[in-house]
Amino acid sequence: MSSVLRLNTLLDRSFKAGDHRLEAISAEIGVLDRLCKTLGVTELSRFIDTTAIELIQAVELIDDDATALPTTEPITDPETGLAYGIEDMSWQPIAAGMSSLEALQQHIERGLHVSSQQPQLLQELTYCIQALAPLEAEGGQFHLAVIPA
Repeated sequence: MSSVLRLNTLLDRSFKAGDHRLEAISAEIGVLDRLCKTLGVTELSRFIDTTAIELIQAVELIDDDATALPTTEPITDPETGLAYGIEDMSWQPIAAGMSSLEALQQHIERGLHVSSQQPQLLQELTYCIQALAPLEAEGGQFHLAVIPA
């Protein structure tokens, strides 16, 4: 199953799923992680949450194992609108992620990262920074959610 990243945020109990698919960041996560190490900041992969993919895989396993179980509609969490809740996900302080995102953005803007996806990478990094910046001072949290492509 192919997957892509999406930025999710949390402020107090207010959950917001990002509305952009971070396709370039997803495609270059290994390269970006190595660049983060070089720049002395936390790797982006440390901010990844795999809850959605893990749930899909678990449901597929159950469906394969249970041939005669009745199917029921999934229960939706009232805070997230998803099949899982805030506590089921892994969250990181926005302040920790901003240093990595900003370092990557500045490095790439200087033209020091050569990639065919460089313009899209810059757009996605800028989107993340702009979405997170207002929540940073308020102690917000975030993660890069792995979702099906």
